[in-house]
Amino acid sequence: MSKPRKVRGILGVPKAARPMMFTFQPSVANPWPSDDDSDSDYTVSDEEETVEPEIGKEDKTRSDAVNNATETRSKRQKRQRDEKKLKSKHKKKKKMERELAKNSDCDGHSSKGKHKKERRDSTKSVDSGSDGSHGDESWGVNLPLLALEKIFSFAIEGSGGVPLLCSLARVCRLWRQAACQPMLWQHVDLANGRVKKINETVQWLAINRLSQLRDISLAGWPKFSDEALKAVMENCANLERINLTKCINLSAEAVKTLAETCTRLNAIDLSLLDGSDVMSPANLKDLLDACGDRLEHLVMTQCMLRACPTILKAITTTCKNLKTLDLSNCRFSTDFLGLPIEELQVGCPNLRVLRLAGCKVRTPQATSKAKAESPGFVHLTELSLAVSTDTTINVSIGIGDQFLMRIMKNSRNLKLLDLRGLTHISAKGVQSLTIDHLERLYISQCSLSKYEGIEIVVQKWRHSLVELDLSWNVFPAMSLDVAMKKLSSGPSQSVLQTLNLSGTSITADRVRSILEGCPNLESVNLTSCRGLPRGMKRLHEKADLARTQQELSQQLGVSQQAS
Repeated sequence: MSKPRKVRGILGVPKAARPMMFTFQPSVANPWPSDDDSDSDYTVSDEEETVEPEIGKEDKTRSDAVNNATETRSKRQKRQRDEKKLKSKHKKKKKMERELAKNSDCDGHSSKGKHKKERRDSTKSVDSGSDGSHGDESWGVNLPLLALEKIFSFAIEGSGGVPLLCSLARVCRLWRQAACQPMLWQHVDLANGRVKKINETVQWLAINRLSQLRDISLAGWPKFSDEALKAVMENCANLERINLTKCINLSAEAVKTLAETCTRLNAIDLSLLDGSDVMSPANLKDLLDACGDRLEHLVMTQCMLRACPTILKAITTTCKNLKTLDLSNCRFSTDFLGLPIEELQVGCPNLRVLRLAGCKVRTPQATSKAKAESPGFVHLTELSLAVSTDTTINVSIGIGDQFLMRIMKNSRNLKLLDLRGLTHISAKGVQSLTIDHLERLYISQCSLSKYEGIEIVVQKWRHSLVELDLSWNVFPAMSLDVAMKKLSSGPSQSVLQTLNLSGTSITADRVRSILEGCPNLESVNLTSCRGLPRGMKRLHEKADLARTQQELSQQLGVSQQAS
């Protein structure tokens, strides 16, 4: 038997034996210990179990390592078994959810996205806790349809259905079903720039959404055609109000057909239709005849009205229930419009709003009998006769005290009176008006300030005035100071909220008395008031009125001490 070959190193020096883990040569080194704690693959052999361990520290350490390895492996196997059970349980749960979704789908359709959403919602509700402390995050898809419709109706109450309903319809199927209900599409404003101004948009909406439409605004649609208007007529039988401002592409025949087809139409806006054949006297007369007694609101602002006496004659003879007549900033074929006041009062006894701002108006002569028999505008609540002061032509020459007395005969319920820019009225004429509770009075740049008696006018309605405009007037002597003193003399009676004194000679002492005597003030305009110190000449809102009052009190107190 040959002896084992000795391993030699460099230069024939015998190589020292050291532990080796693996080799193909005969073992000449100490074996690598396999009782390490990190050796998870170590398995106890049968020989090691039967052989009695020798007494010693090294054998005891090896026995402990064997026990630790066995325990680690058993824990890993148990964890793997638990994971398999959880996976199988999760698969069963998902299968049950899919079956449940198929059975509860009202449309008979199931989609992968819907299942994912349901699983996500269920996961969220589970994560939020069984006690419900964080609430149910899936309330939006579990609400009844009628409740969603009611919520949506509150949301669109002020602005109409577009564009909010279009956005709500993209949330989920339930919200889309609620947002598409025709009852929510009763008031639609397409003039807000949120939709593309093409005829196909109106046609699609009329067919698919607007079966219950009552009010629609198409202002600023210059390419709105007769075909689109025909779609509205055919699908919107309940239409009551329509705004056709600047729809210059429409024909007079189409507008007349609209009035004949929509039997509930009572309000129409034909502003800015210069160049359209709709505004010709003959076509306007036909339109008024088609509307008849049901017409309540007629707006024709910033238009060129030819043969206006003929149009007014048609209004007084056919529109018995007219409530609003707006001819603001209209131009006429003649220099001045002869307004037949007594005929309007007899023909339109229910008139509530009359706007003639920016119009060259004068009243023709009337007999004493016609004036006596006229009932006046008993229900009138708003009258605007303001004119622009930028022009060199005196357009208010036809409006004086007699004009006011005739047009406001028996108008005791008037709430708004706009006399800005009028140069032929006096304080005595305004004082003689039979108005009980005037709320808004505008007399900016008015000849009313040239006469004594402005304090009597202010005192007459100080109990009811909510807004007062005295801006850019030059009042004689101490008239303004006396008027403001009377305005603020009864704090318990004052309901004034807005006061415009810009461009006047109001003093700091009087401003302080106004702030103290009018506790409901929300806005005071003191721009360009030459009698006030620097820093006070601006618009004061409700937030800083108290601070302004305190600063004025301090300044006046210091000035009194110094004097």
